[in-house]
Amino acid sequence: MTAHWTSPSPAREWTAQWIWSERTGLVPPGPANPVGAHDPSVYDVRVLFRRAFHLDAVPTRALLAATADGRYIAHVNGERVGQGPGRHDANSLTYDEWDVTALLHVGRNVIAVMGRHYGNPVPWWMPSRPSHTMGGGALAVELEADGRVVVATDDQWQVQEGVAWTPAEPQGLLASQPAELFDARRHDPDWTRLDVDDTGWWPATPLREQAVIGPRGRVTPGGEPYGAVLPSVLPRLGGDRVEIRTAPLARSLTSAAVTCTSELIAALSADASAGALTVLDTGRVVSGRLQLRLRGRSGDVVRAALVEAVGPAAFESAAPFQIILDDGETVFEPFDQVGGRLLVLSAAAEGTLPELVAAEVRECHRPRHGASFRCSDSDLQRVVDVSLRTVDLSAADAYLDCPTRERRAWTGDAIVHQSVDLVANADWSLAMANPRLLARPRPDGLLPMAAAGDFASPAIPTIPDWSLHWVGSVHNIYRYAGDRAAVRELLPVVETVLRWFLPYLRQGRLCDVPGWVLIDWSPVQVEGSSAALTALWARALRQFAAMSDWLGDDSRSAWAERLHEQTVAGFEAFWDEGRHAYRDNILPDGTRGSGVSEHVAAAALLAALVPAHRVGAIRALLRDRGSMVTDSPLADHGSDQAGPSAGRPVWRRDRPDWDTERFVIGAQPFFRSVVHDAVALLGDDLIPLYRDWDRLLDTGPTALRECWEGGSFCHGWSATVARDVIVHTMGIAPAEPGYEKASVRPRLESLAWAEAVVPTPHGDIELHVDAVSLRLRTPVPTVVEWGGTVAEVAAGEHTIRNRLA
Repeated sequence: MTAHWTSPSPAREWTAQWIWSERTGLVPPGPANPVGAHDPSVYDVRVLFRRAFHLDAVPTRALLAATADGRYIAHVNGERVGQGPGRHDANSLTYDEWDVTALLHVGRNVIAVMGRHYGNPVPWWMPSRPSHTMGGGALAVELEADGRVVVATDDQWQVQEGVAWTPAEPQGLLASQPAELFDARRHDPDWTRLDVDDTGWWPATPLREQAVIGPRGRVTPGGEPYGAVLPSVLPRLGGDRVEIRTAPLARSLTSAAVTCTSELIAALSADASAGALTVLDTGRVVSGRLQLRLRGRSGDVVRAALVEAVGPAAFESAAPFQIILDDGETVFEPFDQVGGRLLVLSAAAEGTLPELVAAEVRECHRPRHGASFRCSDSDLQRVVDVSLRTVDLSAADAYLDCPTRERRAWTGDAIVHQSVDLVANADWSLAMANPRLLARPRPDGLLPMAAAGDFASPAIPTIPDWSLHWVGSVHNIYRYAGDRAAVRELLPVVETVLRWFLPYLRQGRLCDVPGWVLIDWSPVQVEGSSAALTALWARALRQFAAMSDWLGDDSRSAWAERLHEQTVAGFEAFWDEGRHAYRDNILPDGTRGSGVSEHVAAAALLAALVPAHRVGAIRALLRDRGSMVTDSPLADHGSDQAGPSAGRPVWRRDRPDWDTERFVIGAQPFFRSVVHDAVALLGDDLIPLYRDWDRLLDTGPTALRECWEGGSFCHGWSATVARDVIVHTMGIAPAEPGYEKASVRPRLESLAWAEAVVPTPHGDIELHVDAVSLRLRTPVPTVVEWGGTVAEVAAGEHTIRNRLA
């Protein structure tokens, strides 16, 4: 299958007006805030919208265009259409187009939409800057039938506050998935249908743009504070429907309904400590839309969450909810997607407890198709399959760190997800869109640690090395897609990232770089001048030079190459001849630190900082797996033992207390992608390194954990093996940007056979390799190196015999 993606297109000419209820999340302009300000008392607000309309005939094609600040769920004639927009801030708002032709009929129809204004930042939404009338909740929807807008949001729409939901305050910065407090007695479950008594509804309020000096009165999308609202380029999310086996509900220790987030967490934690929870196992980690069907009496209470593991701290890392039931049957679906493996519930009632009639999760992740990998080693096959599943779960409206805890779009994590998708998925839409989403630099030029969410706040320090991994994701677009327009658009941001480091460049090394220099959860030493950070920057310089040269920008390419030459010379200061290794850092007093890590060795090799006469020492260090030790502060966090606010602080990194002359700090799963690239460059075996993933499968058999020692139970950054078996074991890679020419250099090592289907922009590359022969079907000229043969073959089918067998 040909790799495909959606390219950005022009903004829509809207007929729809921005509307909301009379109560917005803003305080009026005044002397202290001349453009208005967010109202801190208005948060977690849901507003219901309806509009009935008549059709004389069903159109051939009908599209529902919708957007909101922050999110919406749209229905047509009682049927759910979809949810959106994707995560955003004021400068990255998009709209969705849904094909609703099959939901329309002749006569009266109705569009019903729930809009949600979070108010407080959440992992997937940041408050838009207030602009007089905008920034406190907004919705725009229009229905286009055969190219003509037949209904659009305006003051003819009806609106009602979502009074059934009690606003839930955030748990805190580290535990920021919003809770839900829902009272079914105050909600009409049929509000999306045609036959609803809407006499108690009132007209929607159009929102008119007002600038300090400039446009005034505009009511359609395109003005302040959002600018051009562009169409989404994300693929439609979907997945399996997972039914959860029900069981009788446990009686909660808390008999009364809680009224706020902290009480909800306390009640569930107390039930967990006392064993007063019903625990339902989905059988695997899932992520998507959870739906519960309950039966009971008015006033009965059910509290629940989808979690990774059961424990008092689990609810800090989840999105818990409370449902107050109405008489009979109550159907509840949290507004936001949730992730986990275990559905835990407790109930409270004066008499008989309510019944859980049914429970299910409709998974929501980007599609994956058109690629495959199979091999003779069943253990390796399992690692690859679970790695792919882990990326699936972590790929929604962005590449997420962990769908079960934070659901943030981290700037650095995504390089692994994207690299997997570019070799194991024909749909490259998210792989192409994610770097654009993340390309929101701070005023100083560096990227936030996460995009379009709470951690994008300028009040939160960033991770400098994460911006350098993002440069790698742009380089991936250059190599795999060969999309000149996309690279040209992003290259200026790459340059601002690289230039941000220049004030800290001293004698060819990065020194005293501010922010959170993470590198990896393993205790790589970074105080003073960090060798790992310097090497990552040097690698990014080389990537920038290659992209600039490809676009014909010789001056920028030369600028990066000059800086790289300085870094080659400066990096020598990290080398310790007595240890035959680069030390992790040079301390502020000018002495070399004692730590040694494979992070520095691997990154330096890939950055072309290692002289030829030292390559043997780097090979020896990376081969000596018995000397590798790892550790992580996440081992006692989240649902493992302590909550995210307790346990070992993630920001603390003590100086070595281990024998640094004997031991080498090994990489966690995230940085192993860099290590594996280095080992492959050296021509050494990778399959023994893949075996380390058996440790992750022991504690997470259906999705890969964040670290060897613990962390989240599903983390996309741990999935590099799914990419490595294609790029290194099968040896399939672009030889020229955009696969104008391919490279096939298999290295099966202990495998008896392996085969893969890898999408490219020109069609599939199909490869089967065993001990005797190589069979290749390629859509482009391909350089083949295997079995004693080095040749360039034309597009077509080829069989090559192993001359060394």
